[in-house]
Amino acid sequence: MTRFLIYLFPAVADVIIAATMFVCSNRLADQGKSRTEVAMVFAAWAAVYIITNQILARLITSRNAAAMMIAANLLFTATAGVFVLVANVWAIYATMAVLAVASALFFLPFQVFMKAVEPDQHQGVVRSVAIYTFSWSLGFASGPFIAGFIYQGLGWQWCFAFTGLLGLLTAIGVQLLKHHAKYHQSEDITPSQPSIIHPIRDAEDVNYHTMPDLAWMGWMVCGVGCLGIYSFLSILPSVGVSYAIPKSQIGSIIALLYITQALTGLSLIRGKMWMFRPMPLLGFAALGVVSLVCFSVALLPAIDGIEVFTIQLRTLGLYASVACYGAFSGSFFFGLVFHSLVHPLRSARYVAINETVVGICGVAGPIMAGTLADRFGFLTFPTVLIAMIAAVTVLQFVVLKRLDCNLTE
Repeated sequence: MTRFLIYLFPAVADVIIAATMFVCSNRLADQGKSRTEVAMVFAAWAAVYIITNQILARLITSRNAAAMMIAANLLFTATAGVFVLVANVWAIYATMAVLAVASALFFLPFQVFMKAVEPDQHQGVVRSVAIYTFSWSLGFASGPFIAGFIYQGLGWQWCFAFTGLLGLLTAIGVQLLKHHAKYHQSEDITPSQPSIIHPIRDAEDVNYHTMPDLAWMGWMVCGVGCLGIYSFLSILPSVGVSYAIPKSQIGSIIALLYITQALTGLSLIRGKMWMFRPMPLLGFAALGVVSLVCFSVALLPAIDGIEVFTIQLRTLGLYASVACYGAFSGSFFFGLVFHSLVHPLRSARYVAINETVVGICGVAGPIMAGTLADRFGFLTFPTVLIAMIAAVTVLQFVVLKRLDCNLTE
């Protein structure tokens, strides 16, 4: 029972983070700030998140992981109080930086804590990655969805009352469950035999340690994919203001992206070898391209002063767009975590690189989307992303096609 309860922690933490990002970006959009200024809410968080992760990677052990998680949730509660008091754009950016410290204090220690509570098993890695992807994705879906209705019905201040309470309750939950962690006398990774490619004949019994190291490909695909996610997150508040789409609808659109991502990640729990096959990954990439096409069509500008679509049709188009992108992102986040955890020697190092890749995209994505939208309109960043997804997909397909031939010989 405990191993399932701990997966609630990342879900709740992401509710707090996603709700805070949603509220702060919409506050700035409502104030008439530029699309770049709105997008910088996400970049300010991501930049500090990268740096903090690099520092914490040298400090975390299974013995202090729970204490760091408790500190993180108390800091979540404190920042919620600060957000109620600040209104200046630079003060909001600075408080987002503090939120990033709290985020890093939670997620990096959580992975150590999770391993201490339930040591990883070779054949259980797919299940663990699927449940973890489902958990945090569902949290990110719930944050904007709940905050959108609170923002519209009660006011943005009550959103922070909600996140502050969640932080406090999660800190108590970690305190109650931390005794389940098994402390290790030595946390060094023991050497293993080098990877050798063996033909796969029985997919029910796969030793992933013998498979080739594809973590680099996960970083590349997830890097491009995360640019898209952060572009969506940072640009949708401005889209809502420009097209008079209600806050509750914008929150629901963001929520649908992560709900689809969560369900996709969970649906992959039975897959043993799809992450090494070219065709499934090609299909997921195609959904990413379809998503960006839908986004572009939904935001087509007026022609000779005549609107191409009603607000309702634009909103439906945005829902379709994020649903497709959520399926794509569920696959590449699954692959990112999977290829890092299965490596027999470098899993700890690879996990830290994962966080850095996501953090860098969290800086680059909002800046790219906001700048392109300010200078050229909303339709520019989907075009750029389609080209980037196509490029990495071709490379991924070529690599996996050659690997697929070796696995089946």
